[in-house]
Order: sequence, then structure tokens, then C-alpha cells
Amino acid sequence: MKTLTRSVLRELPADFATLCASDIMQTNLITVRASDPLEEVERTLSDAHISGVPVLDDNDSIIGVLSMTDLVNNYAEDDDLPVGADYRDLEEDADPTEVVAYRRMPGDALCAGDLMTTEISTVMPTAGLREVARTMVNHQVHRVLVVECGRVVGLITTLDVLRALAN
Repeated sequence: MKTLTRSVLRELPADFATLCASDIMQTNLITVRASDPLEEVERTLSDAHISGVPVLDDNDSIIGVLSMTDLVNNYAEDDDLPVGADYRDLEEDADPTEVVAYRRMPGDALCAGDLMTTEISTVMPTAGLREVARTMVNHQVHRVLVVECGRVVGLITTLDVLRALAN
């Protein structure tokens, strides 16, 4: 049997090589607070037609990212918990030295801070799009934050990179 192989690599548009993160990043970021209830976060994602949001603490510092994948994983794993269980049932595994980004009252529902991913992938505004794409692939994420001088100045999604390729 003869197998035909075809290279899936293609020549990138000449202007793609000159584009950098600041050329395609989104600057009007929608964010949520770590203390926001999941129901509110789900509504925010749905209303804005987005798949993830940066999560802020009470000092407006970004402490994580919450995506639809995080939310779906939560619902998929719900069957693993005993009926009637909530976050307080898991407190015995908690690290008492861990810094808490928000305070929750007993009986409160799950919040953005409970499900967010705390390992944030970032690039500089001057990063080329190839570097942006590599960062996404290497970290297995669909969005990276653009950071300059320790401050978030934008966000790039895989769709933003795809649009740059298509234009």
C-alpha cells in the first residue's frame, strides 16, 4: 500500500511575519471578580459571546483566567462529589499558608475563583505572532494575556491569530 504524504506547513503571508501581539490584541477586556458567582460568570460569557475571561482580585489585579472549559469540567466532575457536598467538604485538603484572593461566606455558591486557572500565559506586546502561537500551543491554552511593565494591556485568542492569518 502506498501512502501519500503532504506537508501541512504552508507559506505564511509576508505581512504575518511583521505583525506583533499589539497589532491583533483585544484591548477592551471583559473581566470578572474572583468572588463572582458562577451563574453570573456564565451569563457574562454568554452575553458577550466569549469563551473566557481574566479574573481579578479585590485590588483589580489579575489572578487567573476562567474559561468555558473550566466551567464544563466543573459540571462534568460534579458526579464525583457526594450528594450534598460543597467546597467546605474539601477544606481538610486546604493549605493553611495559601493566600486567599477573596473571602466567601459559609453557604455561598461556587465562585469564579474556585474554578479559575491560576497559571496565566502571557506575551509582550512586541512578541511576533509566531511566538504568540507557540505560547498557546506549548501551554495548551486558547488565550494569552499581553503584559507590559507588569500590567495587562490586552488579550489574544486563537481566533485572533486565525483572523490575522486569514486577512
